[in-house]
Amino acid sequence: MKKFAGLCVQEIVQTYSDTLIRIAVHQTKNMSEAEDIVQDVFMTLMKQRKPFDHEDHLKAWLIKVTFNKCKDYFKSSRVTKTVPITEEMSFIAKEEQMVLTEIFELSPEERVIVYLHYYEGYTTVEIANLLGMNGNTIGSKLRRARMKLKTILEEGTKV
Repeated sequence: MKKFAGLCVQEIVQTYSDTLIRIAVHQTKNMSEAEDIVQDVFMTLMKQRKPFDHEDHLKAWLIKVTFNKCKDYFKSSRVTKTVPITEEMSFIAKEEQMVLTEIFELSPEERVIVYLHYYEGYTTVEIANLLGMNGNTIGSKLRRARMKLKTILEEGTKV
């Protein structure tokens, strides 16, 4: 059986599926497309010939490929009307569901940065490396995204 960073494919799928699906859902706003994207990520992994130094390297690679596949999705002609968030996304934590709608109001790039920072715990430098951007740029975009989210949340509570 093929192994990556000391893990067999089944262990990788069990360990990282939820994370990758969350990323894809955050990007596409469509559960079925997110599942297809994640399946495609794992198929890409199976074709990968270059070894991973360690499990963190593997995780970063999986996340980066997921974001790239999401970008490809938006470039393709498959993009149709998005499906509303439903109970089928019960794998998403209750706390996350409370701000999910507001997070979807951010641009795709801002969603990526917010997700990686708050949900995956990456630093701005690590996010910059994952996305191939400058660390200061990531810091600025994260600050702007926080300000937008704050405004969105405050407007939502003023009824």
